[in-house]
Amino acid sequence: MLRRLLAVTFLLASGIGQNLPARAMEDTPNAKARPSHEPDPLDGLDRYIQSGLARWRIPGLAIAVVKDDRVVYCQGFGVREAGKPGRITGRTIFAMASQSKAFTATAIGLLVNSGKLGWDDRVIDHLPWLRMQDRFVTDELTVRDLLCHRCGLGTWQGDLIWYGSDRTRREVLNCLRFLEPDSSFRSRYGYCNLTFIAAGEILAERSGTSWDDFLLRRFFDPMRMSRTKTELNACEQIGEVARPHTVVAGKIAPISYRETRNSAPAGGIYSCVEDWTRWLRLQLNGGILDGKEIVPASIIRETRTPQTIVPAGPEALDPPFSAYGLGWALRDYEGHRLVSHGGGLDGMLSLSVFVPDQKLGVVVLTNFDEQEFYQDLPLHVVDAYLGVHHDDRQDKLFRARQDRERRDREEKKKQAKADANSEKSSVNLSNYVGFYRHPALGRANITAKDGKLLLEIERNPGLRGELKHRRFQTFAIDWTDSYFRSGTIPFRLDQSGKADEFRMKVRPDFVDPMEYRFTRTDH
Repeated sequence: MLRRLLAVTFLLASGIGQNLPARAMEDTPNAKARPSHEPDPLDGLDRYIQSGLARWRIPGLAIAVVKDDRVVYCQGFGVREAGKPGRITGRTIFAMASQSKAFTATAIGLLVNSGKLGWDDRVIDHLPWLRMQDRFVTDELTVRDLLCHRCGLGTWQGDLIWYGSDRTRREVLNCLRFLEPDSSFRSRYGYCNLTFIAAGEILAERSGTSWDDFLLRRFFDPMRMSRTKTELNACEQIGEVARPHTVVAGKIAPISYRETRNSAPAGGIYSCVEDWTRWLRLQLNGGILDGKEIVPASIIRETRTPQTIVPAGPEALDPPFSAYGLGWALRDYEGHRLVSHGGGLDGMLSLSVFVPDQKLGVVVLTNFDEQEFYQDLPLHVVDAYLGVHHDDRQDKLFRARQDRERRDREEKKKQAKADANSEKSSVNLSNYVGFYRHPALGRANITAKDGKLLLEIERNPGLRGELKHRRFQTFAIDWTDSYFRSGTIPFRLDQSGKADEFRMKVRPDFVDPMEYRFTRTDH
């Protein structure tokens, strides 16, 4: 997630700066008008957003603000796809990604409330086929553990099992047994998507319906979130969908949506800020929306109870304390409890924050993933209502990104120089041809054709490409899925000079930090 400042020509082509924002209000039974003599905390917000879009090169953004059970701001800026005229509005659909986790945890709470399971039930009692590598963890892992990132796996570890693969949810979970833990059980925070997939399977098992149907029946329909879906095809049918963007070959480019069906309980909801304000209002009203109880207040309290301490984050956003509840991140902010969750998926970043004691909530959705403005903007709104100032926060985030980009450029130059100065040698391609296997990712096939060495990971269609010899037994590869970018593949040779193993990582900055070791197999 990284990069630069855009030329004016892009801003004009994408339409940023041409959107004249207007306030959108939603009347509710408890709405209170602001006295005319009081200053509006949102004065100047339009200009702040326009400036941020230009600075961070974001094609489009949607934002909504809820205060005292009233939608006081709901607006889109920019375009759904760079270079095309479709404008973003409050009804434009984005990938909510990991913001889906709070829905999954709350849905589990509804089953707990109905007596169908308990927060501290053992997972194995509901999914007897699920295994972790450690037998003790398998036996002791609870439903609560699944929802608060303390199972022992590292942040994003094992995500390549589902990311871009053709596996089903159950097939993904069957691979958990092959992942060596990064830390001991319950000793450390490690952001884990896989355990939320498991929570979704428990939900399906105990409710007798799928995770998708449960959310539709218990949340989306009664909350009148008609533009909120768990299937990308359903979004395309109702229209006005934002396109994801990332940096490809140094330029901002639209990319395809990542299919998330096999990981949906961890990040499979698609929605718009207009719908999402109803979720924020429910949260701020203790589970009640428009006078109707959707979720008992006891479940809301449980999901916001700290479970796991979260290590300190970026300096610009470092809070006095930070923890994770059940599907929600929790922190102190200027003496107030701030509840939040972000979402990140190919080409899209988003964040919802709310301050319960102020009845204040903000959601920001963006269609570009090489920026941190999505983190700054919600807090900028919160600051305005709290009457505090963090004027240097965006500058700190921007400088930090520039520093990372500079280090990336320097590292690439260093690598290119090392490659140019290394002694060139020919390799016998036949020594690398054959089948290789990783217990979690499955079989890899290396073939030689027309003087080229080709690699494919069979269950991950995007993990294919030509192996280009770099030096010694190391090859470079550009993956066919452009979002996976490129990688380095080192081989190990046996005594006969034939490759018997290779190792790979795929975008440890965003996809999966784990190194996968494939060993040669006969079939």
